[in-house]
Amino acid sequence: MRPRKPYRSTRIVPALAGTMLWLGILCGAQAEAAEIGFNRVNLGWKQPAERKTIIDAMKRSGVASVRLSLSAPIGQSIDAVRMANAAGLRVLLEISLNNRAFYPDGTKRRSAKGRSFDVYRLSDLDPERYRKVIRDTLAKLDKAGVKLVGVEPGNEINWAGYNGDLAVGADAKSDPAKVADGLARYVEIVRVTREELQKTKFNRDAKLISAGLSDMPVPFSRRVGLEIVPAPEWTSRMQAQGLDQWVDAYGIHVYPGSTGSTESRDGLVREALSFCGTAAAGKPCWITEWGVANTSPRCPIDDDTRAAQVDQVRSIIDADIEAGKVGAAYYFDWDSGTPYSVWRCGGLSAAGRAAVRPVAP
Repeated sequence: MRPRKPYRSTRIVPALAGTMLWLGILCGAQAEAAEIGFNRVNLGWKQPAERKTIIDAMKRSGVASVRLSLSAPIGQSIDAVRMANAAGLRVLLEISLNNRAFYPDGTKRRSAKGRSFDVYRLSDLDPERYRKVIRDTLAKLDKAGVKLVGVEPGNEINWAGYNGDLAVGADAKSDPAKVADGLARYVEIVRVTREELQKTKFNRDAKLISAGLSDMPVPFSRRVGLEIVPAPEWTSRMQAQGLDQWVDAYGIHVYPGSTGSTESRDGLVREALSFCGTAAAGKPCWITEWGVANTSPRCPIDDDTRAAQVDQVRSIIDADIEAGKVGAAYYFDWDSGTPYSVWRCGGLSAAGRAAVRPVAP
């Protein structure tokens, strides 16, 4: 296996059920400026006072844009979006598909057998139930005057941690027909999202981004017993279902690890972004998660090594932004307790500052 930090082992737990938030600033001199940012997990699950504390810290740190999730309970998620918007933050809204409101009554989650959290099968998605929730959410955001920078239905749907159609277990095999049905239903809800955005007052022009796909290496996936389909192949399958007529960009996640050489990390990032196109040839990517871990819990934090690694990754991303292949890069995460967090010891760490520096010319 290629040298890298074990793949976000802290994410293979229910506590991080796919609800992410990003911090961002506008940057660069491109015709359409890129969004650069951080995730903040499960902001809607916090009490209002806690949300305010987090948002205030972001504002003091120069944040201009955040990625928030629409997850159950929906009302609390909407309130988090409103609060961020009221503070002057731009919002990229990720829609968690692990929401029972999107599925027929009585639908069961697929058991992960302790390897991850239990999730629904994409093949059980009900596009009209999904439409009802999204329509109501967008109406409430319109009423509040919230203008989203983008909407991203789903998260890491190319691996078994978030897609119940994919197999769990060392020797388990998924049902190809079910996987194909799930893909078709996913593209259908992307279409529904586009239709509902077009009916809004403030969000007709919001970017529509396909679900950020996992870059988990296949050998690691096999070891933990969670099936993955590589992002380029999964994207090709979605394209065959008509994805490109609905989305503005493809979502992708990039975790090159904190071990190994500079050259290996460079290669991992370039490989993860290899299928990203440009407006003239294909679709660009939005990196809706990327990160490098620092496992030390000590204060004051020693973050210089990670900061250098983050700066290296940013240099590659910046080049792809300049080329028009990447439209956003959101770092994972702000302060939710994972080794990737950058709000440490009461302030933004060196790696956090490197993650949101202006795009290099």
